[in-house]
Amino acid sequence: LDFDMDAPPEDKEALTDTLNKLIDCAFDVTEEFITDAELDANPGLVKTMSVQPPRGSGQIRLIRIGEGENTADLQPCGGTHVRNTSEIGRVRIGKIEKKGRQNRRVYLHLEDG
Repeated sequence: LDFDMDAPPEDKEALTDTLNKLIDCAFDVTEEFITDAELDANPGLVKTMSVQPPRGSGQIRLIRIGEGENTADLQPCGGTHVRNTSEIGRVRIGKIEKKGRQNRRVYLHLEDG
């Protein structure tokens, strides 16, 4: 979810609603692989400023949330993931802290049921 880094969203309820709607879409979470050269040719795949995807094995793992025209996200990642967004359950946006000119820390709370 993108928002203006200079002005964090004031309406956390609306942001929470949007996030829960995405989770409710029950998107499959899949992996695919590209080469280091393919990643270098597509720098827009890297969406974090300070963390680069793991390199050195000759291939980069991409995580895709959704499929085809219904892809909610696609980016390199070396971490663990759910198999489907429906496994996440309901969430609530907590505090949003400014951690520098372009960085925000967003606290997510997992809701019961």
